[in-house]
Amino acid sequence: MRCQQEAPVIEKDIWQRFRGEGLKVIAIGPKESSEQASIWCTQHKLTYPVMRDDEGEIYKMYGTGSVPFHILIDQDFLIRLSQEEFERDSYREIIRDTLESSPA
Repeated sequence: MRCQQEAPVIEKDIWQRFRGEGLKVIAIGPKESSEQASIWCTQHKLTYPVMRDDEGEIYKMYGTGSVPFHILIDQDFLIRLSQEEFERDSYREIIRDTLESSPA
């Protein structure tokens, strides 16, 4: 249920707001078919990419079993944020700081 609530907020308040500044958003959908993911994205009006993680390898790599789980990785592939709860205002601040520290 949290995914359904968070995804549209991430679309509007994170992806649409910061994508022109170099931010990339990728959602990882565990064990969904491509068709299911496509339907889900259409229903929630998402324009950022959703990838499949059939074996849960990405979740294992980052040490989480929680869905959803949020990770912000900077241009040097350093993890700037890693948490289960989506906190719009703190995300915006961390994203802004990360983008401002990025080389032009």
